[in-house]
Amino acid sequence: MRTRVSLTGRFAAVVLALAGVVSDLRKDGAYAVRTLVKSPAFATVGVLSLALSIGASALYFAQVDALVRRTLPGATDPDRLVVTQAPVSFPDFERFREQRSIAARAAAFIGPVPFSVALEDAEDGSQRVFGHIVSPEYFVTLGVAPVAGRLFQPDLEIPGSAPVVVVSERFWRTRMDADPNAVGRPLRVNGQSATIIGIGPKDFLGVYPINPADLFVPVTAGASMAPELRDDASGSDRESFRVVLRLAGGATVAAAEAALDVATADPDQQARGLDDARSSAFALRPGARLLPASGLAPIPPELRAQLFGANVVLLALVLSLACSNLAGLLLARAIRRRREIAIRLAVGASRRRLVRQFLTESVALALAGGVAGVFVAYWLVELYPSSSVGLSTSAPAELNTRLDLGVLLFSFVVAVLAGVGFGLIPALVSTRADVATGLKAGPSPRARSHRLLGFRNLFVAYQVAASLMLLLVTGHLVVGYQRSAGLDTGYQTAGLYLFALDPIRDGYTADESVVILNALPLRLSELASVRAATSSRRAPLADLLIRPSTRVWVPTGDDAGTVTMFSVAEERVGASYFATLGLPIVRGRAFMDGEQGTNPAADASPDRDVPIVVNQTAARELFGSVDPIDRRIHAAGRVYFVIGVVQDARSGFMQPEPPPTVFLPLTPEDTGRASAQGTTVVVRGAPGSGTIAGIRAEVQSLYPDLTVFNLRTMRGQLDRFNVLAQQASMMGVGLGAFGLMLACIGLAGVTTQAVARRRKEIGIRLALGSSRGRVTGLVLEEGAVLVTAGAVLGFAGGFVLSRVLSATSAELARLFAAGAGDPVLLVGAPLLLGGLALAACYLPAHRAGRIDPLSSLREE
Repeated sequence: MRTRVSLTGRFAAVVLALAGVVSDLRKDGAYAVRTLVKSPAFATVGVLSLALSIGASALYFAQVDALVRRTLPGATDPDRLVVTQAPVSFPDFERFREQRSIAARAAAFIGPVPFSVALEDAEDGSQRVFGHIVSPEYFVTLGVAPVAGRLFQPDLEIPGSAPVVVVSERFWRTRMDADPNAVGRPLRVNGQSATIIGIGPKDFLGVYPINPADLFVPVTAGASMAPELRDDASGSDRESFRVVLRLAGGATVAAAEAALDVATADPDQQARGLDDARSSAFALRPGARLLPASGLAPIPPELRAQLFGANVVLLALVLSLACSNLAGLLLARAIRRRREIAIRLAVGASRRRLVRQFLTESVALALAGGVAGVFVAYWLVELYPSSSVGLSTSAPAELNTRLDLGVLLFSFVVAVLAGVGFGLIPALVSTRADVATGLKAGPSPRARSHRLLGFRNLFVAYQVAASLMLLLVTGHLVVGYQRSAGLDTGYQTAGLYLFALDPIRDGYTADESVVILNALPLRLSELASVRAATSSRRAPLADLLIRPSTRVWVPTGDDAGTVTMFSVAEERVGASYFATLGLPIVRGRAFMDGEQGTNPAADASPDRDVPIVVNQTAARELFGSVDPIDRRIHAAGRVYFVIGVVQDARSGFMQPEPPPTVFLPLTPEDTGRASAQGTTVVVRGAPGSGTIAGIRAEVQSLYPDLTVFNLRTMRGQLDRFNVLAQQASMMGVGLGAFGLMLACIGLAGVTTQAVARRRKEIGIRLALGSSRGRVTGLVLEEGAVLVTAGAVLGFAGGFVLSRVLSATSAELARLFAAGAGDPVLLVGAPLLLGGLALAACYLPAHRAGRIDPLSSLREE
């Protein structure tokens, strides 16, 4: 009985204690709100600084969340899904599928793949739609359910059956007007008729939807509908499939990788018993590396730091600036409230109670900033909407950013940490004030003796340093982007037009495709509105970066067996390519019509040397000072000989220095096969003529079933990429400007606080005859010391930070190198910061010179 009473009493005591805490918190919260409302300027500055920094951070967190963590819509237990990092062969996929101890299910797919798609009964022509070629187990492995109809089934989709496809819910909604009878309708895919059997789940756009898939074609459809399946891709060792696995219960990614290494090991190699070094080299197959099937894009864990490190550091600087600014404002506010604090201490309030009250105020302010930050993040999402950027080598990339519960939770956590972490020091410092001095409203002797190393000055010095670091780092990035975007291409872009063709996907045979792509440039060049026309496998300046990835061997010295290996970029171009672009041949000659690959038998012969043209960079790196004409190089079992050297021109948009490049003639093998980017036709139009209309009319008259896509001017293509550079530059400028604003606000606040702290001293100086200008100078001097100290630290920190970021990414290293030694950055940034900081100090310093000596002397 006593035990029951004792437990009841304890429970009641706990309840009463909790009720008291809740009541105190409610009172503290109400008092904090009233206090902030009475100080609108202080509250506005604090909320705005936090809102902007938290809003920018929330937007970036949402982008990272989409890239890395967003799961597949509609998938069952998506955390158990993994994908091979590199493509594998279909036989390898079949061996993966047999590993039941690690893979409960497995499916193979090729994507993104373009298709020429048209509704059978629609009047408009075909459109280019990207999708996936999938094994019948694809949807079963992912565990998704259709909106309507059915999805592929392994026992139903077999070779020789009637062609069927599945469309995405987005395709059904936007291109079929959400037709309730869509299932069963015929669809023309690459010139072949197929039946729609199902509509995918809502928001499902395939694995890794940064390249969204709107059409799903089974591997049983054959090469007539999916050219990627030609040459029996499902039975050969050609590595073109990615494999998605659903891990079995208890299986880990590491165990799965180890098992797949064993499953894909070469049995002949194992039988030969090769040495350990060679065996390990063969065992580390790239296809056995597994990545999570979540997020918009496949990003290996070791690359995430490189991709996100720079922005994380910059946003951390912005957040720390906002938080230190909040701490400085709270300290300055505490100085103005020192009389209130002294009175509350004198009448019996405990310091613990006051600390809790001030922490409540700072948390309330931070929460208001967090709520405002969410609205800022929504505004930024609308300002920079999700965009689609198409490169020549890939499908259009879509980065859809949305603010979900995780982003809101992130904003809330940041706000609470900012309020508690940076409100604690001001609360502790302000409640240690001397009661007698506070009641007399005079300055604290402790404050006078610790002016230079006080918390307030340290916060401001850090703000100046962090702001200069932001200016220097973002300045380097902006200069790098602008210089990359603003350099000359090396040829005349005015009057240059580009479009792409892919006859295979429009139902033409490989031989017909060769004839079309060989004849069309000649027919277009006969038009009155066209000066010249040519073709190429890849459009000029259609990629951000071109990396030398083709290995070639160049004979060196007198010994014919001595060779040196180089890496070069490879381009395949047609006759008149250099003349059409306006690139001069500086040595030798260009390709002639007979060298464009019109003889398939001769081109396929391994004994036939292939003519090539190299750019100036390749001639210099491969042959040095030796004349490159007629020199031989070896690659992939073929011999190539140099017939000409072309002037250097930009290859990648963000690549001012051209890589060593080897130009090969287009062959029937190139023009007779389908590719994701198609074959590009380059046209030089006559001035003042309707070139685009003439191109469309001529192609339509010659080949009515041929789909012309990506028709644009060269200038328009460059402008599209310039938008990316401008957005990146605007982000850098915005971060730098925001850092400057926060530093100026903090400096102005600490200067105002210094004036209030030294009010009596200033009054005495004025009473003894000191001029108002001299007093203003004394106040500015303290601000100048803080600015100088912060600038020195910021300059050193910016230098170190740029080196650290350069070490994490080759692209960042290139951007920082572009701005290295720029006087605008090295001299202009510190001068700009110093000028604005001193300007922020001037107003409170000017007010200090107008203090009435009599009123200040009466304060004590």
